[in-house]
Amino acid sequence: MDLSNFNAMLESNAANLRSTWRNYSLSSSALVAVIVFGGEHLDGKRPMMVLAIIGVHLLAILSSDGQMAQFQALRKDMPEEMASSAVGREWVKQPLGAFRVIGAVMSIAITVTMLMALQ
Repeated sequence: MDLSNFNAMLESNAANLRSTWRNYSLSSSALVAVIVFGGEHLDGKRPMMVLAIIGVHLLAILSSDGQMAQFQALRKDMPEEMASSAVGREWVKQPLGAFRVIGAVMSIAITVTMLMALQ
């Protein structure tokens, strides 16, 4: 793979990951606001809130994990020009697998916390 195609794919994947995190942050913040300020208006709507909470977090986990898998694949296809640079050598050292696990664990923990707050 040549460097320009590699960089285009890398930037596209990074933009997708940023978009996922931005949407996740906004959605989670909105759900927290509804939980905190919804009060008695949530009566009868708790099942809907449970589905929304689980749905937002599941989508974030699946999307982020897919994008991190793409970063791992891109790292394997890194052009020699980049691989021999300081940035390339550092990128190879990054524990992307651990980042994937940590992201999933944190999302699950936030999901559980939100569900507990909903009770």
